[in-house]
Amino acid sequence: MKREKPVGDDIRVAAECLRKSRKIAVFSGAGVSAESGIGTFRDDDGLWSRFPPEEFAHWQGLMQVAMETPHRAAEFLVAFLRPVVEAQPNAGHRAIAELESHRVVTIITQNVDGLHELAGSKTVYAIHGNLYNTVYLDGTPRGPITRAEIAKIVGALDPLCQEDATFAELMAAVEPIMGANDRGPYLPKLVLFGDQLAEPDWTDAQAAARACDCMLVVGASGAVYPAATLPTIAREGGATIIGVDPRQVDADLWLKGAAGTILPELISAAFD
Repeated sequence: MKREKPVGDDIRVAAECLRKSRKIAVFSGAGVSAESGIGTFRDDDGLWSRFPPEEFAHWQGLMQVAMETPHRAAEFLVAFLRPVVEAQPNAGHRAIAELESHRVVTIITQNVDGLHELAGSKTVYAIHGNLYNTVYLDGTPRGPITRAEIAKIVGALDPLCQEDATFAELMAAVEPIMGANDRGPYLPKLVLFGDQLAEPDWTDAQAAARACDCMLVVGASGAVYPAATLPTIAREGGATIIGVDPRQVDADLWLKGAAGTILPELISAAFD
């Protein structure tokens, strides 16, 4: 059954599903973070409209751009990083975090911005990686990096968005998050085109999808694979799928609207 408007009956049905559930999975995508000011990549005015993914969406291409036109790489990194480090969790993130105080909840997110964790969510599987972790090329963890450190990187990149920028200047600016030391090259733990999904998060996410009896799909377009298979996995396990999105989604119940508006009302209806 699909409903096209989040009228009172829809909220009540969804709230009853949450109350009856023992294990809830929340599958979030770019739409949640867009409400915090982080632009999406795939929309008409998204990053890929200004920075072609065939050049900027994989490590080899991005490094090629960095060597040949350092200012273009600097422009891309500023456009990507600045909104992330300036963003704060919105009402949707906070409502999801509150849900953990009522039920066993697992957050599965396609977002790399760390806003779920900043909002207070404890169990978060970031299947596309997390900007605030760095790894060596073999996947060995190098350590975390703070929002303040990334903000400093953005400040160092700003003056390099000019055609006279050099590759050496660019690499010096990003050294806290991408470079090399005596252990070898390191980079942020991000999943770009052609990369395998982050582990162990992806394996854990599939297990959580199979185990849940209700899945909230929030701001996820369903266009990014294999992440988009998670609602199907949950449905095959008997879970009810509740979609929260301004655009229609494939769900048993669609609550039409922004996460920051719908989710606080839903959590309140379920548990207050």
